Amino acid sequence: MRVHFSEQAFDYQTLRAMAYTTFGGAEPGEVLATVARIEPGDTDSWYTEWKTTAERVERQGDDASRAGNDRTACRAFLRAHNYYRSAEFFLDPSDPRRRPTYERSRETFRAGVSRLETPVETIEIPYEGTTLPGYLFLPNSDPGTGPSPTVVCLGGFDSVAEELYFLCGVPEALARGYAVVLFDGPGQGAPLRYENLTARRDWEHVVGPVLDTLAADERVDTERIGLVGVSFGGYYAPRAAAFEDRITACVAFDHMHDLWRAAAYEAPRLAELVLRAPDAVVNGLAALGGRFSVESRWLMANSKWVFGVDSAAAVQRTLRDYSLSGVAHEIECPMLVLAGEDDHFVPLGLAQEFVDELTCPTTLRVFSTEEGAGEHCQVGNLTLATSVIYDWFDETMAEA
Repeated sequence: MRVHFSEQAFDYQTLRAMAYTTFGGAEPGEVLATVARIEPGDTDSWYTEWKTTAERVERQGDDASRAGNDRTACRAFLRAHNYYRSAEFFLDPSDPRRRPTYERSRETFRAGVSRLETPVETIEIPYEGTTLPGYLFLPNSDPGTGPSPTVVCLGGFDSVAEELYFLCGVPEALARGYAVVLFDGPGQGAPLRYENLTARRDWEHVVGPVLDTLAADERVDTERIGLVGVSFGGYYAPRAAAFEDRITACVAFDHMHDLWRAAAYEAPRLAELVLRAPDAVVNGLAALGGRFSVESRWLMANSKWVFGVDSAAAVQRTLRDYSLSGVAHEIECPMLVLAGEDDHFVPLGLAQEFVDELTCPTTLRVFSTEEGAGEHCQVGNLTLATSVIYDWFDETMAEA
């Protein structure tokens, strides 16, 4: 689904930013006006123009707040968050502009959600000598209705907790009576940026502390807890479900059960050759690819940052550690596996392979180009994707 750019990386990120219109995180006119000013393939231009839009929309929020128009301010701040997030996206991890842009993204998000009509709390989850930051959103339930079924959303390779408000359709979940937890784990958001906490494969040790925190909250129904893993979270969430019996139901949104297989799927013979090549050759090929492709350059820089390694060869070795093969059969709770027929990150063919490894009750939903939802994480049609997710939770949680 092409939006504006012929180059895939810029165009997909444009679609991603625009997709959040569904839940108040963008306006199509603001997105299209921004990308019209961006020079194709120029990441500095990308940063400058998204930041310009973010600052303008943030000022609209400030003006509305001073005038006492909190609903208007809320909507402006949520859009500003998304635009600051987009501005940061292609910056190198060492770029001095990265942290302050991230901070504006997070602060405008908090300014927005603090004005919502439903309760929201910032939370700190104890984790291995530190804490993981997150949010607890609560539905407007009638007094005496008891604790709420709860959905815990896990981000992925490049997401931040705040973005999940839109991508996971938190307003839709709240409208159906679910409490929702969003948080940053190792390799994501604040823990990566401030504490250099890099990714780990055994996310049951990340999700476990989240569930421990929820267990102490009487507003949460601990017998009905669902996980939604977005993008790379489509590995994290099923991995946690394989070892954590407190999870009632799990969604892979999209499926991501084997990172190396996903990376090698389109050219398996070349991948086998690369596996046998000396590190110097692998590093040289990656550097060459980065010279000609924004996406290749970004993927490698972000991979080294997220995984805490210093070379393309080390990234290649690390990817092979992230597989659910041999583990998927341990999942006992129901699974919903989502896939898009146009997904350029995770080949559709791997979805059925994942389903075939599962022995739990499993539903596979493949989204089509015709539905406008065939892209990675269905960002062309989040109304459809989140309806599928929460319809499935409604049915599955009711049976728990």
